Amino acid sequence: MKTLKQILLVLILIIGCLSYSQTPEQEKMMEKAERMRDSIMNTPEIKAIMKQAGEMEKNNKTAQKAKPIPTNTKIKDKYWHNTLASKDNNTLENWNKGIADLVFSYAYDSRNDKLNYVKVGLIKSDGTIELNPTSEVPVLQPLKNFKNSNAFYDIHKPDSYKYSNGDAGFKLNSYLLVFQNDQKIGTLTVGNSVKVTRNLLIPGDLYFGDEGYILSWVYVNKPCAIKAHENWKGDLSNTGTPLMVETTVIYDLSFKTGWNIVKTEVIGTHYFPDAPEEDRSRFKKHEHTVVAAIPQDATYFFRAVPNN
Repeated sequence: MKTLKQILLVLILIIGCLSYSQTPEQEKMMEKAERMRDSIMNTPEIKAIMKQAGEMEKNNKTAQKAKPIPTNTKIKDKYWHNTLASKDNNTLENWNKGIADLVFSYAYDSRNDKLNYVKVGLIKSDGTIELNPTSEVPVLQPLKNFKNSNAFYDIHKPDSYKYSNGDAGFKLNSYLLVFQNDQKIGTLTVGNSVKVTRNLLIPGDLYFGDEGYILSWVYVNKPCAIKAHENWKGDLSNTGTPLMVETTVIYDLSFKTGWNIVKTEVIGTHYFPDAPEEDRSRFKKHEHTVVAAIPQDATYFFRAVPNN
């Protein structure tokens, strides 16, 4: 069979070369080559080869039609990616990073390219979390500037804020940083929802309607308060397609000197099932209140930085 293929190839080359010839001798040679080609093509071996090639081509086309359209690689769950959580206690499950410090950052040192922070607790080698903030925070901003630094961005009219003792020094973080050997290895958030404890830290996800709460840590240097109550209607789209909603936001925060805990709760949901993921839902109400202690139903969520 291999020999037949070689002969056939030679004949095709001869015919191709002679097709440009005009002499009688060359024409006779071309006619002879064509007869040899036709004779070979009619042999059982060549017919079998041609049949096999046809069947292979047919099978390839069928396989291509039957092959399913490739689907995208499974998207990682952004809420649980690189995330550990406690379960019914204050101990992170599957913690294997050893002892780590929990710190409250209050400023960025641009000269030395590092965060300034105070230690507020630790994660033990078995994952048990101990929080005991006692240190003073040395750099604070006036409470009355909160309208310009509110990381929740849920009040749309600055005049909605009312302050008591607005010159008091103030600092709020909705997370604690996790450090080992003076290097950040992750963040710790506390709340009752893996979604809320991430949404309310990410600018593009702040307005999602997943219900639950997150805790924030606040330090003030004298008694003070923030009050606000806003009913608002407007567009909260992330995609450019208008997404008109009505929201209610309440701040009822009275702080004592030193450390305080703020509970920010998402209550009620506007659902948009036909919208893109970025606009799948919006909150109906945010309620910010001071709580005396970490609620018993709270879960601790550790989110590792990449490559940790």
